[in-house]
Amino acid sequence: MKRPLIVNGFMASGKSSVGKRIAELAGRPFIDLDSRIEARFGAPITRIFSEQGEVAFRNAEREELISVLETSSDAAPVVAVGGGCLVRRELRLQAIDQAVVVSLQVTADEVVERVGEDASRPNLAGDTRRRAEELLELRGGAYAEAHARLETRGASTQDVAVKALAVWRRDPLAVAAGESSYAVDVGRGVGPAHVLAASEPSTAILLLSDQNVAPLHAARLESLFLAAKKRIARLDFTPGEQHKNLASVQQALEAALAAGLDRKSRLVGLGGGVTTDMTGFVAASYLRGVSWVALPTTLLAMVDASVGGKTGVDLGSAKNAVGAFWQPSAVLCDVDYLKTEPVRGYKSALAEVVKTALIGDPVLFELLERESAGIVARDPDLLTDIVRRCIRVKARIVSADPREAGLRAVLNLGHTVGHAVEAQAGFERLTHGEAISLGLVAALRIGEKLGHTPSELAERTRRLLGTLELMTAIEDEPLADAAELIGHDKKRAGSKVSFVFARGLGDVIIKPLDLAELRELTRGLTTP
Repeated sequence: MKRPLIVNGFMASGKSSVGKRIAELAGRPFIDLDSRIEARFGAPITRIFSEQGEVAFRNAEREELISVLETSSDAAPVVAVGGGCLVRRELRLQAIDQAVVVSLQVTADEVVERVGEDASRPNLAGDTRRRAEELLELRGGAYAEAHARLETRGASTQDVAVKALAVWRRDPLAVAAGESSYAVDVGRGVGPAHVLAASEPSTAILLLSDQNVAPLHAARLESLFLAAKKRIARLDFTPGEQHKNLASVQQALEAALAAGLDRKSRLVGLGGGVTTDMTGFVAASYLRGVSWVALPTTLLAMVDASVGGKTGVDLGSAKNAVGAFWQPSAVLCDVDYLKTEPVRGYKSALAEVVKTALIGDPVLFELLERESAGIVARDPDLLTDIVRRCIRVKARIVSADPREAGLRAVLNLGHTVGHAVEAQAGFERLTHGEAISLGLVAALRIGEKLGHTPSELAERTRRLLGTLELMTAIEDEPLADAAELIGHDKKRAGSKVSFVFARGLGDVIIKPLDLAELRELTRGLTTP
C-alpha cells in the first residue's frame, strides 16, 4: 500500500464513512478533501459555492488533491474526495496513475433515500431525484475509470471498507477506458489467486490456450472453476504466429457455440500474445461481444499484448490486419508463469521492455542496464518490477488514447521495420521480439540519418540490446525484400507512414515519412 487510496463516488455514497473505516483498519492517515477545502477557505462548502462559485471550488479541490498525491510519505493516506473531484479527466488519469482509486456505486433512489431534501448539497438543490439522475448519467464514465467499483446497496460500511482495503493491498494498475475500464494485477501467484473473482459473475467459461501452455497451467485453473461450480470448456490452439489467423478464430467461435456460451459467459485467454490477441478478437466477435480475461504466460504478452484492448489476427503477411478494439475485463500477470517460458521467447521479449523504457521510463532503461544479469536469469522480484513499469507506461498511453487516434502510436517505436522483417521471415524464422529488436536498431539508425536521434542514444540502446542477448545486426537481414512489405503497415495513410523516432530516454516523436523514402532508408541499412 505504497500509493494513496482514493475513495471516489457520488454524493451520499458513503465515501467519508468508508474512508475513515479503511484508515482505521489499515492504521493509515485519513484525509477528507472537502474538510481541507473548508479549512482553506474558512467556510462550509455551501458558502464556498455561493460566494466563490463552483470553478473556484474545483480549482482548490484539484490543487489539494495534487498536493496529496505529490507528498511522499511512509504511510500513504486514505483520501475521500468530493463527488465531482475526478470528473476532469486529466486529474482523474493522474489520480489513477499515482494512487489506487475505488469508486463507490450508488443509485438515484439510494441518493434520495439517504439525503432527502438536503439543502447542504448545492449540486442537488431543487428536484433531488432529477438532479441525482442527471449527474449520475453525466459522471458515470468518470466513476467507472477506477481500479475497482464497489456496490454499496445493502452493504455495511465495514463490508465496503474491507473490500476496498483488499483492492488497496493488491495494488493493481488500471487502464482507464470509460465503462470498459479494468485492473491489471502483477505479481507472483496472481493468476490462480484472482482468476475466479476476475471471472465473476459468469457461470460459463471457455478457456483458450495453446498446446504448449495448456499442459503446464490449464489444469489448475480448470480445477478452480470446477470447484466453484462453473461450467467450463477448453480449446487449445496450435501454437505459433503462423496459426494466428481467421481459421483459428473460427475454431474458437465454433467451440464457444458448442459449449453453449451466452452473452453473460466469459472467455479466458491463457498463453502468449498470440493467444491473448485471438481470445480478445473471439470475445469481440462472439454474439457481438462477450467479456474476457487475459492471463498472459509470456513476458511479451505481459508487457505488451495483453494490455490495451488491441485484438486481432494476421491476414497472410499483413500482421494484425483483422481485429477489433475490445478491452479485457481483467488482466492477471503472474510472473511465476515466466519460469516455464522457453529461453528464446523470454529473451527476445526483452526488446519490448527496452522499447517501453525508451518511450516513457528512463528509470526502467537504467534498471535494464544495471540489472541485466538478474533479468536474464528471471529474478522474480526484478520481473515484477519490470512488468509493472511496462504496464504503467502502456496504461498511461492507452488511457489517454484508447483507439490509437494519436499518442498511442508511440508504442509502435521499432515496429514499422520490425513487422516488415518479421513478415519477410514468414513469422517463423524470427520471433516477434527478435524482429522488434532489429526494428529498434533500424528506427534508431533511420532517426540518426534524419537528424532526430542522437548517435549516443542509438549506440547506448544497441549496446543494451546486445547485453540482454538480443539481435542487433539489422544489416544481415534481407532488407530489400522486407522493405516491400512496409506498405502493409497499419499506420500507413496513402503514401505516408507515421514513423516513431526516439530523441532521448522518455522522449519520442511521430513524423510522417513518405513510403518510398522509408523503403529506401530501410534498404540503406544494409551498411552497418
